[in-house]
Amino acid sequence: MPACKHCGLPVQDYTQSKHDLFCCFGCKMVHELGVDGAGAAQSTAPTAYKLLVLRWVFAFVLSMFQVFISITIFFEGEQAPVFLGWVNFVLGTGVLLLLGSSFLPNLWRELRALRLSLASLIFTGTSAAYGLSVWSVFTGVGEPYFETASMILTFYIGSLLLDAYFKRKLAAYGKTFADDTPPEVLLLQENGTALRTSAAQVHEGARVQTEPDTQIWLDGIVTEGAGLVDEAHLTGEAEPVRKQPGDAVRAGSLSIDGGLLLRVTSAFDESSLQQYLRRVRENRYQPGRYERMAYRGASILLAFVMLTALAVLAYYVQTADWQIALRNMLAVLLIGCPCAFSISTPAAVWIANQRLQDSGLLVLGGGQTIERLSEIDRVIFDKTGTLTEGLGLTEPQSPDPDRFPVEESLRLAGGLEAQQQHPMAQAMRNRLEQSGLRPLPVQDTQLLPGLGLSGSWQGKALLLVNHTHPVSASKLAPGELGLFEDGLLRMSFRFWQPPKAQLAQAWKSLTNDGIPAIILTGDPGLPPEWAAGTDYRSGQSPEDKFRAVNAFRNEGQRVLFAGDGTNDMLASGAADVGVVMGSGTPAAKEAADIILLQPDLTVIPVALRFARKVKRKIRLNFFWALIYNVVGMSIAAAGLLHPFFAILAMILSSLFVTLNSLRIRSAEPELTGLARSVGAASIPKENEAVAEIP
Repeated sequence: MPACKHCGLPVQDYTQSKHDLFCCFGCKMVHELGVDGAGAAQSTAPTAYKLLVLRWVFAFVLSMFQVFISITIFFEGEQAPVFLGWVNFVLGTGVLLLLGSSFLPNLWRELRALRLSLASLIFTGTSAAYGLSVWSVFTGVGEPYFETASMILTFYIGSLLLDAYFKRKLAAYGKTFADDTPPEVLLLQENGTALRTSAAQVHEGARVQTEPDTQIWLDGIVTEGAGLVDEAHLTGEAEPVRKQPGDAVRAGSLSIDGGLLLRVTSAFDESSLQQYLRRVRENRYQPGRYERMAYRGASILLAFVMLTALAVLAYYVQTADWQIALRNMLAVLLIGCPCAFSISTPAAVWIANQRLQDSGLLVLGGGQTIERLSEIDRVIFDKTGTLTEGLGLTEPQSPDPDRFPVEESLRLAGGLEAQQQHPMAQAMRNRLEQSGLRPLPVQDTQLLPGLGLSGSWQGKALLLVNHTHPVSASKLAPGELGLFEDGLLRMSFRFWQPPKAQLAQAWKSLTNDGIPAIILTGDPGLPPEWAAGTDYRSGQSPEDKFRAVNAFRNEGQRVLFAGDGTNDMLASGAADVGVVMGSGTPAAKEAADIILLQPDLTVIPVALRFARKVKRKIRLNFFWALIYNVVGMSIAAAGLLHPFFAILAMILSSLFVTLNSLRIRSAEPELTGLARSVGAASIPKENEAVAEIP
């Protein structure tokens, strides 16, 4: 059976459309005012939302006036002015027109389907109370309950608006990290010229040219040229890969030196990357288990309230008179109204999201992410870019320090890299800056695609190349780079990845909380010194990471996966919660459940503890709403509660739930400290002591 697009409950064909299924009018309203099926804010939603909010504000003001009038009538009794009843009639009619008109088409549809929803039952009850009040005003028999009908309707629509506001905020957060405008690429025309055009306009079979230090947005096969492509975000390997004719290039990788001609194998919208992102957008804003429980519990509770109210009416009609029966029935309906149920979860989730955002965690998955975060018992980290901070240089080695001083060689390497923008060039500049050195002027610098750089200095030929260049021969090991002068090796070094600050502290905090963590990386070989003694698995492809996540989940564990690149999206999507670093790729950010806006990894274990506290708050809200309503209904059924005090009790119940949710803002004090420390963290140098992960 299909599921409701908003709450996920099984539904029949409520809207008579296979692509627009909702279980009730309430879900349909929230979804239309919040987000569309792709998880993006609808173009018409802001106007519709603002208009309904304006109508609700007017209705709330009118309802408050009705409450004050009812207080006067209640305490004055027969001495109360008659015209106050007519004023209540006018105000009640205004509230019904402002908020009730949208219910009628949906009520008729549900009546034909012989299935009433929470929204329609509330509208039916309020309409009945309004009709009886009109009869009382015109005949002078019985008590009017205009404020009863108005307050029930106002509180219910208010809970829907709160839910819609929360969904719209999440959509707005998501759009901050997702540019809907397709990127541009260089399309080769038949005459050999390159035309810059939108990637969405490029079809399968067309030829495109890559540019230096530019993202590759289309899947393709290399037909001409050779060059380095950074696939760290796809494979997890930090070393760039040399591509040549016949090699496949995937969307999301980074062209370091450009010059590749690609034959496009799939259109932009049909690429594997875009297809994955679409699936993520469709599923991101589905409500979590507790939200679905709130919807289902409110429906069940309301049905129980309605049956109890009818039983009370029947009993007092037999044992007293119909006015007492009507009064007690309305008291049961009021005290049993499931408004607290309706607002408990959205309020708690919204406040929790705000709290986490202030602390550097942007939660894009909504209530379901908060719930899953509270159940995590296994954390998996990607290494490159997730636990490391950029690139650094190992200590350079010179075969003849007297002839080729290391500092001079570093300055020459800096001169060769002076005009380059790729990460390795930036790492070289950082090393010179840290050492207080300036690059030497190097002439005739040229890029050697897939190999390195060449240039000249004081009439001598310079090469800064990797181990695949012919001049390297057996002088460089795989992964090493060398600076050569007239064919002689001046200096050799490697790039390394320094760990992020507070990594050891974050790991220790997870261990103390009983949450095991492991590292999965595409890098080959043994773990670096700072990861010694950990559960470290190297040479992991994206598929290996995906299988590892599924293996833990099949054992019954709840998994959080933290990564930074497109290569992590497969594993992140399979995990219960996917976290991406703020420095990650745009595609990874768009697909994530959570974006880590700050480099301090200690926020992850703190957020896990915070989510568990939020879960307890939601459970307390559920318990309070249920017990409060059951006890209140029992008192009302016994004839001991006037409808006026019943509505005050209902307001107090909703107020308690709201205040209990507000206490979330002070939960987990460590989040407050993290909120103040959001910013760049220091990066340790390679030769500084780095605390090992315990």
